[in-house]
Amino acid sequence: MTVSVEIGPGNPLEADFRVDIRPNASMSPRGLAVAMICLTVVCLTIALSFLSLGAWPVLPFAGLELFTVGMAVGYTIRRSGDCEVILVSGADVTVTQSSGNKTRKYTFPRYWARVHLVRGPGRLQRSRLTLGSHGRLVEIGTDLADVERSELAAELKQVLRTGI
Repeated sequence: MTVSVEIGPGNPLEADFRVDIRPNASMSPRGLAVAMICLTVVCLTIALSFLSLGAWPVLPFAGLELFTVGMAVGYTIRRSGDCEVILVSGADVTVTQSSGNKTRKYTFPRYWARVHLVRGPGRLQRSRLTLGSHGRLVEIGTDLADVERSELAAELKQVLRTGI
């Protein structure tokens, strides 16, 4: 995951603190599509050459392989637009979560907003990071590693405590 933090100059019209959390993307969606087309051409060329030699069972397995890789590439392309933005400015804390075509936005009063990091009961259970106030909680940083989640919790607690 990619986490970027920006701390503003204190101008009330700008964000005091902003965190963008996005999945790592080694290739653009267009690059993934081109790679998939190239893989399809190579795989079908090999499968058709085996078919011409009489080894017809290679063709269904090549099709299954392309289907599986295509599903993984499609999931990666759909997931590349996911993001989570935590914005602390003025009197509000805003969390915007985008996943696929769904966008959810939560706003909390900055003074009352609290950050809670709950460690998993065992070594293999992940921790949970929540932000909220007045009984409304939203889980944030779900795609982060435990170390990154605890660092984010410490930064948010510092920003909410000091007001930058």
